Amino acid sequence: MTKRLIDVDDAKLAAVRDLLGTTTLKATVDGAFDEVLALVERRRDLLAERGAVPPELADPQARQAAWG
Repeated sequence: MTKRLIDVDDAKLAAVRDLLGTTTLKATVDGAFDEVLALVERRRDLLAERGAVPPELADPQARQAAWG
């Protein structure tokens, strides 16, 4: 794990904290990362069900076709 110094938008942090129900910055960032990774996995699963494969998704037209 690496410590990082970053600027954080306080309004976005508060909104994400509320959505995730977290109380610390660390928990909020970890939770947000987990949610993004889970979202990507769900998208892959949904697209796979529709017959789209990840390399095709680099093409905007193929991506649009997959979502209908």
